[in-house]
Amino acid sequence: MAPKNKIALGIDIGGTKISMACVIDGEITGSILSRKTPCDSNEILNYVLEGIETLNYDFNINVIGIATAGAVNKENTRVVGSTGNLPTGYSDIDFKEEIENKFKIKTLVENDANAAAYAEFKAGAAIGHMNTITVTLGTGVGGGIIVDGKLVRGKMGAGAEVGHMPLSWEKKRKCTCGDWDCWEAYASGTGYRATAREMAAKIPLELRTGILTDKDITQLTTHDIIAGLNQGDEFCRQVHDAWIEFVLMGLISLTNIFDPDSIVLSGGMAKFVDFEDLNKRLDARCHIAKTKIIHAKAENNAGILGGAMLALEKFC
Repeated sequence: MAPKNKIALGIDIGGTKISMACVIDGEITGSILSRKTPCDSNEILNYVLEGIETLNYDFNINVIGIATAGAVNKENTRVVGSTGNLPTGYSDIDFKEEIENKFKIKTLVENDANAAAYAEFKAGAAIGHMNTITVTLGTGVGGGIIVDGKLVRGKMGAGAEVGHMPLSWEKKRKCTCGDWDCWEAYASGTGYRATAREMAAKIPLELRTGILTDKDITQLTTHDIIAGLNQGDEFCRQVHDAWIEFVLMGLISLTNIFDPDSIVLSGGMAKFVDFEDLNKRLDARCHIAKTKIIHAKAENNAGILGGAMLALEKFC
């Protein structure tokens, strides 16, 4: 357990935005600094350093935890494998060295999905669940796994990449990782859109009604389907049911392998899940002790909270 009243700075670096705030006793205090992620890796570093200087002036920070997209090394010192939504050269930044040299503040770097899982375990929806998995359903699919109260990180620190479990051998959809038919390619928001377009393409032009009337199906978006679903459109309902089935396939595998107390769903797509229905479907398909599927609580602040709490656990 981290000491009380210690101040940790949590920094969440994603492909869309960078956010940071101070955390005391598991809660964010003061303002959250945030900006769109720059397209240049040096600009990212400079913004992080400037933010630390600003917040350290106000709070006298004890430790810093960075949650970042991409694979992080076993030592929690740097990113070793960047993602496509971060600029070239990002993995060359040694955040720990840069920050500790300038500010003399102990710094930890962790994968953002791992940090989110730790946040839900320590201060979110999975408090008290010693075995829990957090799955982020967004543009992609990320995951963090807690077993007996500890993060599963693997031999090199790159474990828990649940989004890249294969669902098929048929090579129907290319994943962002370069492989085929990963869970991410189907259960993500991007996968949702792909499913909609594939299903629409199978309907003859003269039979396209409802949301598909006079619609260029190559331009169908996730937003279109959700809007149609809310209006009772039958095609949208079928697309959504297919997506839920894809989500369920991965959850069944995770449940059967890890037998967790809970699986927490976070990310933008999680708000389109009927949790009562999904729990019923999972119960019907799994034959081990019941696992509860629950909605995340930390949500957009998960990276900040998780990064901060991991740093406190390690250094204080």
